[in-house]
Amino acid sequence: MQRLSTTGLKSGNLVAQSVRSCLPEGLPYNWDEKLRGLVVGICLSRSLLLQNIAQTRSGNVRTGENNLSAFLGQEGLELGSAHRAYVISALKRMGRRRIWKHGGKAALIIDGTSYAKARSRGKKRPMPGKGKVRLHNLPTQETILVPGYQEIWVCLLLADQTVLPLTRRIWSENGPDCASMNLAELAEIRRAADIVREIFKLDVILVADSGYRRKELLHWLKEVEAMDFVIRIEGKLTIQAGESKGLLEKLAAWWPKRMPVQWREKSKRVLLSDVSARRVSVVTESREAVSFNVLCLTPTEQEKEPMFLATTLTTETREDLRRIVRLYSWRWGIETFFWNFKQALNCDSWRVFSSWEAIDRLLTAAHMAYLILALMLEFARRGKTATARSLMKRFMIALRSRFARSSEELTMGRLLRLLAMDFPSPRLAGGIP
Repeated sequence: MQRLSTTGLKSGNLVAQSVRSCLPEGLPYNWDEKLRGLVVGICLSRSLLLQNIAQTRSGNVRTGENNLSAFLGQEGLELGSAHRAYVISALKRMGRRRIWKHGGKAALIIDGTSYAKARSRGKKRPMPGKGKVRLHNLPTQETILVPGYQEIWVCLLLADQTVLPLTRRIWSENGPDCASMNLAELAEIRRAADIVREIFKLDVILVADSGYRRKELLHWLKEVEAMDFVIRIEGKLTIQAGESKGLLEKLAAWWPKRMPVQWREKSKRVLLSDVSARRVSVVTESREAVSFNVLCLTPTEQEKEPMFLATTLTTETREDLRRIVRLYSWRWGIETFFWNFKQALNCDSWRVFSSWEAIDRLLTAAHMAYLILALMLEFARRGKTATARSLMKRFMIALRSRFARSSEELTMGRLLRLLAMDFPSPRLAGGIP
C-alpha cells in the first residue's frame, strides 16, 4: 500500500494512532487496509483528497479519479455493517449525558443536502445516476437546476446544540433507488429512531424545516410511528380550528397572542415575535384526519411574514412555547454540519465514475471519518487518552497561531477547518510538526 500524502509523517502517525484509540474492541477494525487508509485519509482531509487516496489501489491507471472509482466499485467492498458499528460506537462513547433530552425523549433533525456535479470540460464519461439539484446561495431568487445528487441526513441533537450524524442516504431520480424520495426519507427517520431506541432506550422528537411539511408525513409520524415532531409548515395549508375552516395564515391572525419571543430568520437577524397557539386538524390526500398544535410566530416588524410550527408537544404553558421555538431554532446545527462535512472534509469535490455504489461508499467512508474526528475531539476534552490529549494540544497551538487569540476555545468547527488546510509544509499549518 502506498503511503497517503499528509502534512508530515509524525502528524500522519498521530492521527492513525488516534483512530485506533477511538475504536472499541468489538469493531471490525481488521478490515481491508485500503479502506482503512481511505477513512484515515479523509480524516486528514487534504484538498487533493481524491488523487492521494486513489493511490491505495495498486496498478497502472490513467488518472487518480479512475483509480479511486475502481477501488470503490469492487463488489467485495461492503460498508453497511462497519458503518452501523461506527455509529453505534460513537453514540455509546459519547454517552447519554451528552444528548439533549426533554421528557425522556431525544431530538432527531432531518434535512437534505445536494452535490452539484455539472459535466466538466474534457470528461467523456458521465457520473452514474445523476439527477437534477438546485443551486443554493445565489444572488438572485431564480431557481437554477444542474446535474447532481441529493443526500438525506438524520442527526442527533446534542446537549451543546451541535449534532451528531446518524444515518444518510444518497438519492437521485435516475438512481437505482428512485421509487420515491418520500419513502427514502421515511426509511431514514425510522432507521435513526431505531438506533437511538436500541442504544439509549429513548423515544425521539423529529425536528424539520418546511421541506418536510407534507400532511402525509405528519400523519405517519403521529398515527403510525407515535413519534412527536416540531416541523415548520406553510401558511397556505387548509386547516380546521374549532368551528372555523380556512387557510392557516388567515385564521392564525385572529388567535390571541400569549407571549413575545425572539427567533432568527434566514438572514440571522433576531426577530421579536408574538406567539399564539391553537389545536388544529388537517385531512391528507387519502382522506385521513390528523390533529396537532400549531404555533404562530408573528414578527413585530410589519413587513415580515409569520412563521408556523406544527407540533405534537404540549403548548399549555409559556415555557412549553419557549421550548418548542428554541428546539426548532437548534435545527440550524445540521446546516453547520453540512458545511463542515462538505467544505472542511472536502466532501463536495469528489468525482466517481464507476458505479452508484462507489459514490455511496465514498460518502459513507466520509461519514465514518467524521465520527472518528468527533470521538477524537470528545476524548481530548475528557482527557481519555494520552494520544488524544497530545493531538488536541497540537491543534490548540495551531489555533493560537492562526487566530492570534490565546484563549480561543477549540470547537468542532474550528478543528475541522484546521484539518482541511492544505499546506506544502507542516510548519505553515500553524505549528503541527
